[in-house]
Amino acid sequence: MQRRNATTLIPSIAIFISGYTPLFLIMIIKDITGLDWYTYQFSSATLGFESITFPIGFLMTNSSVVWGLVIVSVISLLMLRYVLKNITSNPFEITITKAKSRSSEVVNYTIPYMISFVAFDLSKWQDLLSLLIFLGILCLLSIRSQSIFINPILAALGYGLYDCSYTENGKAKECVMLSPKDLAINDVVEYKKLNNYMGIIKG
Repeated sequence: MQRRNATTLIPSIAIFISGYTPLFLIMIIKDITGLDWYTYQFSSATLGFESITFPIGFLMTNSSVVWGLVIVSVISLLMLRYVLKNITSNPFEITITKAKSRSSEVVNYTIPYMISFVAFDLSKWQDLLSLLIFLGILCLLSIRSQSIFINPILAALGYGLYDCSYTENGKAKECVMLSPKDLAINDVVEYKKLNNYMGIIKG
């Protein structure tokens, strides 16, 4: 049977990348070498000061790579926001008959975060290529296994994963649900099917 998916390839990749924006932030912080200071010279002494010095930014070892990570992160987060806003159009009404939380699976995302605490150097193309290959394999597996919505950013936004049994038009069904609110027995909610195995509850 052909798998159905509510998200196309590009949005799926963007959603996957959004889950690793905290990892990129850690890498950016580790690349900071200091603060960039600016000194403003007064034309005449003001309050006893002839000049004032204040920070205007950060000094980076690999500024081009850092800006690349920032741009990729912002685009992926904007894409995630767009998908969440539009994916629940034309929802179906269902009644929850059983719900069990499985949000602990988001912890699996912490494994790649360990990369940022080992000797990873943004200035080495070998390290960058290794990271791209590693994330590329994870992205492929996530899309093929239809688990891109198991995402720490979604968890931070209040979305949880639930193994659900429910009735739709009098028929009993089961599905993994992504929900912005807690689910309980006899809750009547609206949902949209993301693929053959997962749905999302409309907030």
